[in-house]
Amino acid sequence: MELDVTGMVCPQPVAVVRRCLAAMETGEELVVTGDYPPAERSIRRTCYKHGFAVAGEPPDEDGQFTVRIRV
Repeated sequence: MELDVTGMVCPQPVAVVRRCLAAMETGEELVVTGDYPPAERSIRRTCYKHGFAVAGEPPDEDGQFTVRIRV
């Protein structure tokens, strides 16, 4: 599943990601893209806290990021 949180600022992106993850089955992957670096850090922190595997590169110079989350 893909989710674009571009234009959203905290805490919206984390809330949207958590709702999506709650609806997904074990083994599925959520790919989150966005443009607000603090949201990327919050998404990673929340996923680690709840035991989800997280991968992806840090935000680029424009703040664009992609995070892959395995349920």
